[in-house]
Amino acid sequence: MLAVVLLVIHTIIAVGLIWMVMQEMTKFAELGGAFGTGAAYTMFGRKKGLDTSGKITVALAVAFFIMCFLTSWVLSR
Repeated sequence: MLAVVLLVIHTIIAVGLIWMVMQEMTKFAELGGAFGTGAAYTMFGRKKGLDTSGKITVALAVAFFIMCFLTSWVLSR
């Protein structure tokens, strides 16, 4: 039962992470974004820090990493 719950949570986190990464990719979809020049339209260069969607993406990535270990540990028992 615990394994099923963990797999469902793991799947939800994975889908959320995929969604957020795809949303982040649309920010740099121009031709300049392909070459790493996402800061072309800022006055003083690249902005510092992460915006809200960036923080959510990082949190989902950390949660996915932890859930990978937790799920594999529970399933191996």
